[in-house]
Amino acid sequence: MQETFTAPDISCDHCKHAIEGALQPIEGVESAVVDIESKAVTVDYDPQTAPREALLEAMEAEGYPVSV
Repeated sequence: MQETFTAPDISCDHCKHAIEGALQPIEGVESAVVDIESKAVTVDYDPQTAPREALLEAMEAEGYPVSV
């Protein structure tokens, strides 16, 4: 499943690396890509293994609240 979230606080490469680094180790996440310009986080994941809530919590734990 692919889903795109909006994180309004994304502004730089540090943000990109922090979010991707928080999501990629989660079991069931195949890829996580941050687009700084559009403030979008696109995640390919298996919802059976990686619940959506786990993705949101990981991003928020890094300091990036997400709009769905």
